[in-house]
Amino acid sequence: MNISANWQTILAGVCVGLLVYYVIKRMKHRLPPGPRCLPIIGNYQVYSSPDAYRKVFQMVDKYGPVISISFGPMNWIFLNNIDVVNEAFVKRQEDFAGRPQMTTGKMFTDGGKDIAFANYSPMWRLHRKVAAKALRHYLQGSLLQDMVQENMNKFMDKMAKEREAFVPRDYINLIVFHQLYTVCFGEMRPADDPEVKEFLKTYEDFVVDFGAGALEDLIPFLVHIYQTAKYKKLVRQKEKLFSFIKQKYKNHKETFDPSINRDFIDSLLIAKHEAETESADNDLEQFNDVYLIQTVADIFFAGTDTTKTIMDWFVCYLSGLPDVQAKCQEEIDNNIGSRQLTMKDRSKLEYVEACLCETMRLALAASVGVPHFTLSDTQVGGYDIPKGTVVLANFYALHRDPKHWENAETFDPTRFLDKNGTLTTKRESYLPFSAGRRVCLGEPVAKPELLLMCASLLQRFELRLPEGVKPNFDSVPLSFGLEIPHSYKIVVKDRNTS
Repeated sequence: MNISANWQTILAGVCVGLLVYYVIKRMKHRLPPGPRCLPIIGNYQVYSSPDAYRKVFQMVDKYGPVISISFGPMNWIFLNNIDVVNEAFVKRQEDFAGRPQMTTGKMFTDGGKDIAFANYSPMWRLHRKVAAKALRHYLQGSLLQDMVQENMNKFMDKMAKEREAFVPRDYINLIVFHQLYTVCFGEMRPADDPEVKEFLKTYEDFVVDFGAGALEDLIPFLVHIYQTAKYKKLVRQKEKLFSFIKQKYKNHKETFDPSINRDFIDSLLIAKHEAETESADNDLEQFNDVYLIQTVADIFFAGTDTTKTIMDWFVCYLSGLPDVQAKCQEEIDNNIGSRQLTMKDRSKLEYVEACLCETMRLALAASVGVPHFTLSDTQVGGYDIPKGTVVLANFYALHRDPKHWENAETFDPTRFLDKNGTLTTKRESYLPFSAGRRVCLGEPVAKPELLLMCASLLQRFELRLPEGVKPNFDSVPLSFGLEIPHSYKIVVKDRNTS
């Protein structure tokens, strides 16, 4: 008996069967177009690249705004202009409100008990409602602005002592991490705190590994049979990160007083307490501590990753564009002076905020965002999208669409200002926080927080590249959807001592 020949026959039969299935499926439905791919393997050259969104953007002229890419045996749909993104995520938002349940995602979220990765359900709606209420509680008063200023001053004092060119990313990472640490846990830690540094290192390693995915995401049953070394490493990292958060949550719960709001964990506990006294929702009985711990993780991890990436790009652009930086500082000097910035100053910082908006247009912290998942058979752009399809908005493509952005690769904050210099953030084809039912939960905190942090930096320092170094705005793809600036150094001059 020729075993090799039998296996070849079986393999050929599987390939023919898949081809027949594909042809029948295409005839039955008007499915989105895309590049040819190998059976089972799919469009490997696209999905194996950390900048797949760039490659897909290059296909728009050939295939149109709705493009199908085969990720192994699965088809993923990329939406590449604002019209189809709005059609899917706003007009048909419930059809597209699901999340694909990837193996690594379920592991990280304790089986989908978070907000960012959880599938759409009545429990998710309750969870989101409580979390949104918690953020409203947190934003009351001066809690956020006081925390931002104290953290910024702590690290800017250290930056002011630098006499040579240095890598700003090291400071930015610490500033943002300490900031989110204070937001979530209410603790001000020293700049060189070893516990915080160890937590940051574990988190940074996890982000890179998690972003690259694991084999278990493509072959889910492996997790029950033979877990890869990569997956085991992710589990260890997740357990280490969450053991820290669980201890902080436990301490807060033991000292909780509904009349005192110390930080975001307290805000969550207050919001849950209010929901229990005001509502008879049956899902509240299952809404336990795991959901709230996962909410803290959502705000902490997602907030840290996106905020530090945006700040890194903001410093990269403005240190390389001294004329733009000078205009920002002129606005700050004329409207604020040397006094401490507050959240009420936002209307006086329109040019600075325009620079921040342009940073978020060009340098996305998440070029494709979190994948969506269709919960029913639906349509977008005139194509049929079957139930159970992964759909992504290609924000990289939206923010470079030549129909909406002239000279799209050029940093130009005046795109967000009208002829009178008034800020106009409601630009079409601009979605740094996504849209629809799954819009970013942290947007109400992230926008004022980022503006305050960036304005504080420019109020204190003149940021310059080392003498003889030319600006370089090239990006380095780290993992699927995440890009950071190339490694660069700056020199700072303390404007308070000039």
